[in-house]
Amino acid sequence: MAGDYLKPYQQAVESGGTGFESLLWRNKEFQLKRFQVLCEVASAGLAKPDIPASLDKISGRVIADMGCGRADLCQWLGEHNVEYGKYVGVEGVPDLAEVCRQRIANENFQMAEVVESDFAADLKIFESLVKNHGVELFLFSGSLNTFKQDHAIEVVSAAFKALAGTSGGVVFNFLSDLVRDPPSHDTGPAQRFDTLGVFAQLSKLSGKASLRHDYLSGHDATIGLFV
Repeated sequence: MAGDYLKPYQQAVESGGTGFESLLWRNKEFQLKRFQVLCEVASAGLAKPDIPASLDKISGRVIADMGCGRADLCQWLGEHNVEYGKYVGVEGVPDLAEVCRQRIANENFQMAEVVESDFAADLKIFESLVKNHGVELFLFSGSLNTFKQDHAIEVVSAAFKALAGTSGGVVFNFLSDLVRDPPSHDTGPAQRFDTLGVFAQLSKLSGKASLRHDYLSGHDATIGLFV
């Protein structure tokens, strides 16, 4: 049985189908801005210290989109000419995983595949993705929002540890408790995390950690950890 963190998405699919609304984003603009920042943080973390970051730093990388929903991130990468090495969408809601497969086939997403898995139920999935799919970069966009904070930290830590011996990283976003003027006090099934507490705890895993809090008026935060 799926964990509580997946139930809001399953209920959304059951009540309204597999359209954009099933992803539980406030709006499309917020989703796309998060994609941009996620990839900017990844690019900066993967760049050499003496070279300015740009999105081409993730070119050629094997990217795992954890909780990929409808594979919108894959579409965003293509629209922004990011020539990733391979896109692996990982989705735990079966109906959404099927939508991903259909989009990859029908919209001709290049070098893309779908793995149907509840990544939080079996943390060994991260080692498998690195070993069997060559994943170098784990991205979580909104897919930890319904988690308890400690569980989210556990998942991110497992993803990072699976990258040992690579030159990759993990980047994830979440609702920040530091927001001064939230768009709404009702976050639905999502939860705000202790932003500085999460960063302090995870930064113990890596000397290359970053925190972005300069977008969406501080409603959201993005953290990157790099090997």
